[in-house]
Order: sequence, then structure tokens, then C-alpha cells
Amino acid sequence: MRVTQAMMFNDALLNEANVSSRLAQLTQQASSGLAVSQPSDDPAAYASIQQQDAEIGVVQARSQAASLAAGNMNLAESTLDAASNLLVQAKSIAIEASNGTQDASSRADSASQVSSIFQQLLALANTKGTSGYLFGGTASETPPFDPTGAFQGNSGVTQVAIADGVLATSSASGADAFTAAGGTDVFATVQALQTALTNNDVAGIQTAMTALDSANTQLIGARVDAGTDAGRLSSAATAMTTALAQMQTNLAGVADADAPTTLSNLQATQTAYEAAIEVNKQVLSTAAAGFTGGG
Repeated sequence: MRVTQAMMFNDALLNEANVSSRLAQLTQQASSGLAVSQPSDDPAAYASIQQQDAEIGVVQARSQAASLAAGNMNLAESTLDAASNLLVQAKSIAIEASNGTQDASSRADSASQVSSIFQQLLALANTKGTSGYLFGGTASETPPFDPTGAFQGNSGVTQVAIADGVLATSSASGADAFTAAGGTDVFATVQALQTALTNNDVAGIQTAMTALDSANTQLIGARVDAGTDAGRLSSAATAMTTALAQMQTNLAGVADADAPTTLSNLQATQTAYEAAIEVNKQVLSTAAAGFTGGG
């Protein structure tokens, strides 16, 4: 087959276009650091990258949610510990006030101290975390306890996903910790002690002492539950952080360009591109000379 000048010219243009395309691809890889940034680079690799990206996104979201929930549950645990300490103080006041040497005046002073403890307990029970009030169940937007200590929340439980089909508790039960749902109404117990002190009622003070023990046991149990849930969430968040690091390493192995290799290929392709341009100049010069000679 006779090779015409037109065929030589078309071949030269096609070669230049191919080299130019490869040069653009390598330039993009060098600037972005990515070996595959669009489907045309490598359809199979691009599809794998998209899938891995989606999986990483899911694990990242779960890890963030677990970390956030763990922080709230740790706060709930420390809050319940503080509430338990307040009941210990109330019990100490009751023991002293039940002493036969105390008079009505001193017990009235003790009643003021217990009133302060009640307010502190109320503030603790209405503690807010990063996702709303800690002890209101799923009703986390409003204070769970009113000024009298009446529960305004619910017994709903919030959860976060820590793996496919695996949920972890992410809320502490204010009902179980502070109300009769857990066995003892903590606020009513403290109020009963305050009333007995105000009325100089020694028998009532002694009765309140026993109720305070039950209330404190209840708070301790709620604290243990919150701590257990916090530990599970923290462990899950740590495990997911480790998994994310491996997933991102795997993704980089597919998506990231090898810098030395990319630079070497870029330099070689740049040289080939410049050579293709020179060839095209020669072809065009030859074609022009032929055209002039033929005229």
C-alpha cells in the first residue's frame, strides 16, 4: 500500500494527540497525587475507589457518633457520681441531726443545708451534654426534671450503630437513676429529710436515713451502667479509628500515584511530546514543499 503524504500527516497528528492526552493525564496525576481520578483513567479501579470511599464514609460517621456518645456517657457517669456524693452528705447531716443533743434550731439549720443539696441534685439531674439533656431519655431538648424534682422526660433509650447490625446504648436513664422507676424517688427522699428536719421530727429523720441509703444504691447502680456503656462506646470508637487507618491505607494503594514513577513517566512523555511536535513540523514542511513543487 502506498503511503501518501496525507496518511503520514494524519498519523503524525494522531501520535501527537495520543502523547498530548497521556501528558495531560500524567500532569494531573503529578499535581493531584492521584493515579485514578476519573473513570477513564481505570474503570475497574475507579469503581473500587468509589466503593471504598463510601465504606470509609460510613465508618467515619459511626466513629464520630460513638466518640460523641462516649463523651456524653462519661459525663453522665461523673454526674451520677457527684449526685451520689451529695446523698452521702445528706446522710451525714441526717445522722448528726438524729442525735439527741440536737435541738429544733440546729435541725432547722440542717434543713437549709439539705435544701441546698436538693438544688444541687436538681442541677445535676438537668445536666446537658453535647446532644442535649443527659437524663431525659429521648426527650433531650427540655430539662427532664422540673423545680420540684418531678420527672418530665421519658424512659426511651438512644442508640448508635457501631457495626453493621450492632447498636450500643448512648443515653443514661434518668428515670432509673432518680425516680421511683428505679426503686426510690431520690428527690422525694431528700425532700422528706428536709421536712423532717424543719419539723424537728427525729423519727422522720431516721426514716429518711434508710431511704437515702436506698437512693444512693440506686444512683451507684445507674453510674455503673453509664460507665459500662461509655466503655463500650469508647472501645468501639477506638476500634473504628484503627480500622479507618487500614482502610485509608488500602485506598491509597489503589488511588494514589507513585510520585517517583509519575515524575519519570511525565518527563519521558514530555520528551515524546516535544519529539512528536518536531515530527509534525517536518511532515508539514515536506507537505508544503511538495505542494509548492507541484504548483
